[in-house]
Amino acid sequence: MVRFPKTDAEGNTIRVEGPTAVVEKLCKAILEMVSEQESQVTEVVEVKPEKHRLLIGRGGETRRQLESQFGVQINIPRQTETGEARSRVTIKGQQEKVEAAMAHITEITKEAEGETLMIPRKYHHAIADNGQFFRRLRGDHKVSVDHNGQRPPPRSALPTPSRGATGAGGAAMPLITDDPSANESSHSWELHSLHSSGDDAEGEIPWVLGGPTPEAIATAKSKVERALAEAQKSDSVGFLILPDPRAYRHVVGPGGAEINRIRKQTGTKIQVPRNQGEGEAIEITGAKDGVEEARDIILQVVSEHA
Repeated sequence: MVRFPKTDAEGNTIRVEGPTAVVEKLCKAILEMVSEQESQVTEVVEVKPEKHRLLIGRGGETRRQLESQFGVQINIPRQTETGEARSRVTIKGQQEKVEAAMAHITEITKEAEGETLMIPRKYHHAIADNGQFFRRLRGDHKVSVDHNGQRPPPRSALPTPSRGATGAGGAAMPLITDDPSANESSHSWELHSLHSSGDDAEGEIPWVLGGPTPEAIATAKSKVERALAEAQKSDSVGFLILPDPRAYRHVVGPGGAEINRIRKQTGTKIQVPRNQGEGEAIEITGAKDGVEEARDIILQVVSEHA
C-alpha cells in the first residue's frame, strides 16, 4: 500500500507498507522520481508564431515526436495568446535534454538565409513567367521569393495582331503593310513593345530570395540576374502574316531546319502558326533589331520559293 498525503496539512510524508523488499524498491523509485523532478529546468525559446506549425505538425504529431526524441515537455503558446507570450515556447526537462531540444528547435525554425534583388517593375512578369520561374527556384534549389509586402505590378495585356482586313470565316488577312507602295498581296507586319508601360511599371520591386544555404541563394540569384538580362534584351514582338498560306512551310523547312537557322542567326524566338490557312501571324520575339532581321530573312526565304 502506498498512501500520499491528501493536503498540505497532512505533511509531505508518503506511507509505504508491504513486504520489506518491495517497500525498499518502491521507496528507491519514488526518491529517484522526486530527485529527477527537482533537477528539472524550464527554458524558453523565442519562436515566431508563423513558425509554430513546424513544431506542432498534423494533430500535434511533430510535437509528440520531439518530446519523445529528447525526453522533454514542450509547451507551444495557443493562438489566443497575445503580446510577448505568443512567441515563447517553453521546454521542461533535464538540463542536458532541454539544451539539446532547444538547439534542435532553434535550427528548424531559424530564419532562412536571404538576399534582396531590386527588379525593374516593367520586367517583373517577363521574368516570373506566370509563376513558373518561382516554382523552378523552389523545386531546384528550395529557394523562395517574396516581395517584402509590395504588390507586383498589374499584368498588361499581351500584344496581338490588330491590323488586317477580314477574310472568309472572320480571319485576319494580310492586306496591310508598313510600305505604302505595296499592293494587296503584300505581307502584314506589326511591331509591339513587350513590356509594361505607365505609372504602375515605373520603379523597382524587391525580390527577396530565401533559402536553406548561402550556396542555394547564390545560384538562384545568378538565375534571376540571367533572366533579367534576357528580359531586357527581349523587348519586342513582331507579327508577320504572309499572303499565301502555302509559304509557311518554306519558313519551317525540312525537319524545322530553316526556322532553327533563323532563330540561331537572329537570337529570336519564332513561332509559326499551326493553322496556317486562317491568316494567322508568325510571331517573332526578341530584341528589336533581331526581330526585324528575322522578318527580313523570312521574307527573303519566301521570295526565293515564290
